[in-house]
Amino acid sequence: MKKIVWLTGSRGFVGSYVSRALLNSGYEVKFLTNSPTDNNELIYADFSNRSQIKHVIERHGAPDTFIHLGWGNVYEPHHECHINENVQDGINLIDEFYNAGVNRILLIGSSSEYGDREGALNENHSPTGEINNYVKGKIALATYGLESAKKLNRIFIHLRLFYTYGAGQKHNSLINQLFQNSIQGDEMSLSPCEHYRDYIHVSEAAEGISRITNVEQSGIINLGSGNVILLKDFVKLFWDELGADPGKLMFGSHDVPSLEQSQPKSYADLTILQNRTNWTPSLTIEDGIKQTVEQLRQSL
Repeated sequence: MKKIVWLTGSRGFVGSYVSRALLNSGYEVKFLTNSPTDNNELIYADFSNRSQIKHVIERHGAPDTFIHLGWGNVYEPHHECHINENVQDGINLIDEFYNAGVNRILLIGSSSEYGDREGALNENHSPTGEINNYVKGKIALATYGLESAKKLNRIFIHLRLFYTYGAGQKHNSLINQLFQNSIQGDEMSLSPCEHYRDYIHVSEAAEGISRITNVEQSGIINLGSGNVILLKDFVKLFWDELGADPGKLMFGSHDVPSLEQSQPKSYADLTILQNRTNWTPSLTIEDGIKQTVEQLRQSL
């Protein structure tokens, strides 16, 4: 019998890839949304309404694993909803899925939960420096989930996802702007790009999430490439793969946004991921960029 996974956030950038990875791994997947929809492939429930969540679980049958990837207003990290509605909705989901007998819940978090720490980031590290409401909300919900799982003898995994890139990001993402400007032959106006990122291609992020659905131990797990690259170097590699004029990259044309999360020279320690899944990402940044450019061109 196929194992059943329920997933929120399936219509987002990462969620669309996770959906395919789970299906390709042989799972039966049901997609849960808190947005009213006429799409028969989606199950709607108001996440603020516990009785409604309970009803849809009873109607469709409890899964083996619940993955909570959906999160409101992710592009407004300082919004108050992250420490209010998003946390309470997540608590409602955790409680009702555990009440229904679900054994394993995965919450997808962010590498931003480490704040401005530098070097190898392991799961025992707490954040340093200023953190935004998005980060505060993720930490609060993860803490609640881990405590609930311990009380109930269930499994709760908080997955800290590092910078994910690939075809299918929002239209104004850095990658899409680079792609569109290269097609039009326009200059690309950029900040100095002197910060760092541990970039993981979205296909490997999805594969990692799929593999973690088999983990039998609660805790926090990093999911990144385990490497770090200066954003300026990433942009240059991407621009070169596009075959664009390097003279049209205008680094320093504008300042880094004042509210942007700190991005020091840091990267994921993947020891726990390796130990619990016997797998780590292997796609190089060059091959990931090549794959992304090929997909973007195919979408024209």
